[in-house]
Order: sequence, then structure tokens, then C-alpha cells
Amino acid sequence: MIRFPNPGSDITSFLRIYKTLYTYLNGQSWFTLDDMSAILTQMNLAASSGHVGEQALTLSTRADRSRDPLYNQSKMYAELYRTLGWMVSDAPDAVLKFRFTLLGDHAAIADIDPKAIFEESILGINYPNKIIAVKSTEASRVFATILKVAIRLDGYICRDEIIVGIMNNDDIGEDNIDDIVAKIKAIRGSITKLSDAIMELSKRVGILKITMENYTRFPLAALTYCGWFEKERTKQFYPKGRPIVMFRITEYGEKRADEIKSLFDIRLADYESYSIKKKESLVRLGFYTMLQRSKFDISSVVNQIKKDQAVLKNEIANKAILFSPYQTIRPEVADDILGHIRQHSNSTIIDLICTKNGGILTVENLTRQVTTVRLNQLGDISSIAKAENEIAIKILSLIELGKSDRKIADILHSENIDSLQSIFYPLVADLFDIIGFNCRASRAGINYERWDAIAIDAECSIPIEIKSPTEERFISVKAVRQALENKVVLLSRKSYKTDWDSVSLAVGYNLPKERAEVSRLIADIKNTFNIKIGVIDLHSLLMIASAALRGDNADRVSEIRQMEGLINVESF
Repeated sequence: MIRFPNPGSDITSFLRIYKTLYTYLNGQSWFTLDDMSAILTQMNLAASSGHVGEQALTLSTRADRSRDPLYNQSKMYAELYRTLGWMVSDAPDAVLKFRFTLLGDHAAIADIDPKAIFEESILGINYPNKIIAVKSTEASRVFATILKVAIRLDGYICRDEIIVGIMNNDDIGEDNIDDIVAKIKAIRGSITKLSDAIMELSKRVGILKITMENYTRFPLAALTYCGWFEKERTKQFYPKGRPIVMFRITEYGEKRADEIKSLFDIRLADYESYSIKKKESLVRLGFYTMLQRSKFDISSVVNQIKKDQAVLKNEIANKAILFSPYQTIRPEVADDILGHIRQHSNSTIIDLICTKNGGILTVENLTRQVTTVRLNQLGDISSIAKAENEIAIKILSLIELGKSDRKIADILHSENIDSLQSIFYPLVADLFDIIGFNCRASRAGINYERWDAIAIDAECSIPIEIKSPTEERFISVKAVRQALENKVVLLSRKSYKTDWDSVSLAVGYNLPKERAEVSRLIADIKNTFNIKIGVIDLHSLLMIASAALRGDNADRVSEIRQMEGLINVESF
């Protein structure tokens, strides 16, 4: 039986979690399930024992990792992202070390219509493949088959019909589709036959009925998220007993079903039967046309597509193809054919990915960056620590109570959730002072000071754009644009000495919700103006300040001055 993990059935949240993981982990050569759990808890995207944040991670952690809730949740997310071709195990013998794929890069930054690439990715799921070792023996393209079969079943299908008919049968070729349709038709009309078919299957494959139902949660959520089906409770197909939930195909679902029928479906066995030259053409053609259907602009590779279509003309008969290389073969093979080279350095990824340009997605080189600050967890308060402002006094008192840097940040972050500008702006300036800057908040009404605060230096002063939580709870692209304006004004007016190489900061209560969009804007600013923008949230700032008062003597001033992109604070 085809098995889909069930970390949650909200696809919007599923995509948001992926983008968050990508933002923080894409610069690493590989990452682990523990890295994923740390990000999910830090960003309050996962809970354990009724808690979020560091406490959730602490309560979840078990010596036996198989009993660790957050570890297992991250494992389920990783399995689904691998199934979609967005992540991959770093090597066949290192299945719990992961990295992102070129397809995953595109999924992370598809902000105009994230549903489009999700649709193509679920249609690209096929078994068997070289990505995931599965226990099932079915040759299956699950989602495409659901559409094909539902069309032939009066536009309706239910969960148990999908289990019995689709997730446990081969679907290559029209004969197998005919068999699936006939099997479901033979059951329809009798709820007893449906129940018996489920129980017989349960005994045959050794999987409990409730477990089989859980394997369908992600597929069923995807069917409605994509707009292919709508739920309808009816007795039309099983008249005896209570109405059951059927999935009724929509007009858009019918359109997608027709499109799939016109595609030439290529599976792993087909690929492996081709010559080297035809394999290369298939990888390029499959990937580029998949991006095209995902609403990416592929005009730069049109000539290559024509050449590859000519190479495969005898196999595909001028049809468009359904073949997703990053969901079928090893990604290093696909990367080599596509000329894709991934480079990692200081949490920076330089890659061939897609971004918006005038409302159109185009392929170009884009730098995406996360700056990681690693704190040393020291035991004693520094003998030189001075409580020179109110926030320093609060932090020191919490250190004396034995609180960790992260716990201190949790407490003080929550305390300031409703802070107005008059409170929040000086608070931010005081935290920068604790870290080692000479920082002051600008006075209201001083028009020649465009910035909200300034970290003054004899050579490289840093303008700081601040957004209080009452202005915006999450730092936005607007704050990033204003950080750019601040730097331009400072360089022009020369009210404080600065240089081109030092960062301009945007500081707010939480890191951006739309991290991919903000990261892309930061990259665009760097590419166009050669100005670095750094984004810091209050929680991260509090952690760094706490570590500084505790005696962490690392040069955080230089780190922040040279940062670029979103901050990621790690505490050891």
C-alpha cells in the first residue's frame, strides 16, 4: 500500500512550514531532523505537551527517539517534502541527513501562486523511484490516477474507494485504470461490500483500518487545496445507512484530468530503458515543462526544449510529458544534466532559481542568505556586566534566577507584545547598547534623521529601521525598503560617517511571515545597489543581549555589522 505520513492536513500551514525551514536551513550543506525541530519550535510552528518554543523541545526530547513527538513530526514533514521532490537525503547511506533540491528551491520562492508548483509536485509523485525506499510494490502515480478514475466514476470518489482501488493497485496503462474503475464500480451500491473490501485489504497487507485512513489525510487535503474536488455528504452511491463524504470533482478538476490524459506519462522503468542522450533530454524536458505548468517563465530555455523534443520524438510522439526528475531519479544525476551547481558558504546559497520580475517569474541568479549567530551558554554573569538601563536590569535578574538566554528572551519577548513606539524604539536602542554598540533612538519630529535609531561609529555607523509590534507584528518588505532608504540618506547627507560595506538594519517584533519574499528583496537590493540589509527580531536581539551580559565576549558588533539577510540565533 502507498503510505503518506500525516504531520497535519492543513496544506497552507504545510507550505508555510516548508518555506520557514528553507529560509533557515538552505545555506547548510545538510541538516538533520533535530535541526528541523529546533526551527519549528523556535518559530512557534510546532508544539509538544501543550507548550511551544524551547520548552516544547525540552518536553518532547526522549532518549528513545522513536518516542520523541517533535522528532517524529519532523520526520513526517521530511518524508513528505522528499516525496514532493523538494528535499532529499544527502546520500543513500545517510538517509537522516537532508538537503534541498533545485525543485525545492523553486517551491520555496513561488510566492505569486504557490499552489501551482504544489499541484505539479503532487502530480509528479510516482512509485517506484530512486528517492524513497518504500515497502509497497505498486507502480503508481497516485494523484493523477485519482483524477483519471474519478472522471470515469460520475465525478465522485470517496476515501475508502481511494484506499481499495488506487493506493493498492498498479496504474500503469489503460488496462490497469480499467481494472481500478471496475473494482470500485463492483463495490458501489453496497456499504457492506465497501467495508468488507477494506477489512479484507487490512488483513492482506497487515495494516489496521485506522492506519490506512491516516495514510489518506495528506492526499485528501491536497485534493481540496488544489481545487480539484469538493466534499459532499451524500447517499447517492451507498444508499443504505448514513450519508458518507464523497469527493466531487470540480470544473477545474475536470480540466486538470483532461490535461493529464493528454500527457505522455513516463515512469522510472521508461527512463532507465533510454539511451544516455535520451535520458538527458528527458530530464531537461521534464523539469522545464513542469516549471512552465507551475507558471514560471522558461523563455530562456525554449530552444533547448525544442532540441530535446526532437531527440525524444519517437518516444513521446510530440506529446507534452509527465516526468518529474527530482521525484524519480537521484537529484545529483538531474543536477549534473541540468548544469546545476549548489555552493554553500557562510550560510549563503547561490543558485539558479526563479524570482519575480515585473510580476513575471524569470530564471536568474539569486543570492539568498541567513546570518547565523552562535551564542556560548556561559554559567556566570560577567564581572564587567553593568546594569545601565532598565532592560539590562531585567535580564540580569533573570540570569540570577538561572534562566537560559532563550528562556529570558521568551519572557521579555512576551512582555513586549503590545509595546508602542515610545517604548519599543528605546528598548531596541538599549539592547544594541548592551551588545556593544553606541546606539540611540532618534527623537520624534527630527526630519533630517530618517532612521528610527542609529548605531554611531567613527567609520561605519548603522541606521536602524524599527517596527513596533503595534505597527506590525511581523517585519515586512516595507521595513526592508525603508532600511534601504535609510542607508541611501545616510550616505548622501553624511550626518554620521558610514561606508558601503556596513549593513542597514530592519528590526521588529517577529521575523517576516513571508520570508522568501523578504529574502528575495534583500538579494535584489544587494544586486542592484550593493547595499546589505539585515533583519533582526526582538527575540533574537534579547538572546544576544542576554549572552553579552552573561559574559559571551564574542565580537557581536562586527558580526551584526557584516550580516546580511535574516538572523538565526543558536544557543549552545
